[in-house]
Amino acid sequence: MSKGGERAIKTALVANAAIAAMKLAGALLSGSASMLAEFKHSLADASNGLFLLAGVRQSDKAPDARFQFGYGKTSFFWSFVAALAMLSIGGAFSIYGGINKILHPEHLEHIPLNIAIIAASIVFEMFSLYSALVGICHDCGHQVSGFRVLPESLKRLATAAPTTRFIFFEDSAALFGLVVAGSALLISSATENSLYDGIASIIIGIMLLVIGFYTAKENMDSITGEAADPKLVCEVGDFVKTLPEVRDVHRIKSMRVGPSAYLLNIIVEGNKDLTLAEVDDINLNIKLEIEKRFPEIRYTHVTMIETDSVDNWATYCDNISSAKE
Repeated sequence: MSKGGERAIKTALVANAAIAAMKLAGALLSGSASMLAEFKHSLADASNGLFLLAGVRQSDKAPDARFQFGYGKTSFFWSFVAALAMLSIGGAFSIYGGINKILHPEHLEHIPLNIAIIAASIVFEMFSLYSALVGICHDCGHQVSGFRVLPESLKRLATAAPTTRFIFFEDSAALFGLVVAGSALLISSATENSLYDGIASIIIGIMLLVIGFYTAKENMDSITGEAADPKLVCEVGDFVKTLPEVRDVHRIKSMRVGPSAYLLNIIVEGNKDLTLAEVDDINLNIKLEIEKRFPEIRYTHVTMIETDSVDNWATYCDNISSAKE
């Protein structure tokens, strides 16, 4: 993982710990359910930072005899655990607190203090979100800063490391939750009705459930061996077809083995009069050329079969592209 991605996790961890402490103080002083929901959100976020750091440290370990394709998938596992924490601690508890507040309303106090805490929390979260955006760009090999970070990172969000991507979703959700909680406190104070505070807590909880479920599913797909994007697979196949001695690309299968890292099994077609030694040399050259051209392909296995004089690759590429859609 890039240093920018790891820095984003550490920044988010420190920011969320500080924000959680402020929100807890505000919730205890005011009795606000939405503020308490925000504290649970930040507490879950801070806990998630520890999970994500564990995943980053383990995924950077070199392959060994036991894990011959490396430890990259550990980052998906710990991101999955973090998503479960968001679902339970952040989402479910916030919804429960909101319902309880609606059923048993209480007078809210120290509203100005809570608004000040929310304002300070927004500043912390924006700094953490900016670090996550920079980390996304770094994960994809781009050194970007300033106002260009937002559009560049959003373009590369799908290919960033799962841990950095999780921080992005987490911080985005936190900013939305802070706006909702602040608005609810102001409305509840103006109307002297804590109903809006309870509703805000439920809205925050539902948002956390949605994001937690989405990130959990995304990481589960990666853990269970999700294939590379069809666009990347087609680019690899088109490139291989241009190499000498390759008559056609028969089939490509792929599997994610880490953040932006894939295992590739490719079957190519060649002339039937090639010797075994020539086939071995061609296969090795194909492997080296693929991994040189596409750095995200970390492990490549090439098999050559006799050409059948049919353009298999065009049909195969169309099929996998349409299946993705």
